[in-house]
Amino acid sequence: MTQSFDRVRTRSATDPSAAPIDVQGKAALFSRAEVAPSRGTVAITCSQCHLATVVSYRRALTLALPSLHLPVVHRPFTSWMRCPACDRRTWVRVTFH
Repeated sequence: MTQSFDRVRTRSATDPSAAPIDVQGKAALFSRAEVAPSRGTVAITCSQCHLATVVSYRRALTLALPSLHLPVVHRPFTSWMRCPACDRRTWVRVTFH
């Protein structure tokens, strides 16, 4: 008795329908696409690690105590507070949404 693989489709690199279908959504989990923050959140961008983290107002308040904010100074990073990404006290940019 010989076994045959008649039912198995062969993949072709030039066939566009041969691209794997992302059923489980792994591409969405591991993608680095920029997503607009939702309303009622605060985006904190760190000057050290250069990561932008979106947090709630309550979490931003706990990160900001104690802190120093200089909104009059024309610099890209005007607040001295704890970064939620790298957990260091550094200059950050705070954007309310």
